[in-house]
Amino acid sequence: MFRQPLKLAIGAAVLATTGMSAMALAAPASAFTLNAGRLEIDASKDVIGSTFTTTFDGNVNNQTVAGLSSEAVWTFLGITNTGDKTEASFEITLENTSSNGILSRTSALGFNVTDLEGNQLDLLGVGSAGGSGNTRSTGLFANDHTGSFSNEFGVIDVCFTGGNTCEEDSNGGVDNDTSTRLAQKSSFTTTLAFEGSVSKFALNNFGISYQSINGEGYVDAGGTGKFIYVQSSDKQTIPEPRTLAAVLLTGLAIFTQRRKRQPAAS
Repeated sequence: MFRQPLKLAIGAAVLATTGMSAMALAAPASAFTLNAGRLEIDASKDVIGSTFTTTFDGNVNNQTVAGLSSEAVWTFLGITNTGDKTEASFEITLENTSSNGILSRTSALGFNVTDLEGNQLDLLGVGSAGGSGNTRSTGLFANDHTGSFSNEFGVIDVCFTGGNTCEEDSNGGVDNDTSTRLAQKSSFTTTLAFEGSVSKFALNNFGISYQSINGEGYVDAGGTGKFIYVQSSDKQTIPEPRTLAAVLLTGLAIFTQRRKRQPAAS
């Protein structure tokens, strides 16, 4: 009396495993993976146009300021590999999202660059004139530098800004003050240049610099922001086929064991 249910269980397990395997194989490759605080990027995949979002808080003198915030949406534009040099480009749309009575200006964005093991990757031409083979930026922020952000944020591999240093109180950026000439949201294009052939790398230690912070007791203060979370547009949630198969086979084994314990039919 148990043969039919058993056959059905086996058939369901095989079909489910096969179906999920096909789904996993057909799923589009993910360009971005968040791993141990690093955003890992596999630029070798056909993922031009994939996006991720970094959201930032804000603080002044190491004190979190409620309402001081920014957001950056990154779009991967592709990678160029000439053998001796590699260039990876992004379009970044930066928005000052400050609220709660706080007015502020987001004046720079920076981060560190490593390989997938966490070892620093040197960027070529940071701080030099733009051009092929150098790290560079155009649009909202036209300058790139090495340096650090204030409020004990620490050293960063590269920052993009309108000023001459990562911390300089330049006039550029985006703000949420409707009385200024600046936009609340604007874009710039960054190109990261590496020596040799690079197809996979990671970004981490994202940070931004704030200037002209006013309201809630602050008058033209400066501050920084660290990223709160990263969200990718192409994050995959399909389980690995072998993981699903293991679960189904375990269930089947339990079913078979229980069948053996049933008394024989009269």
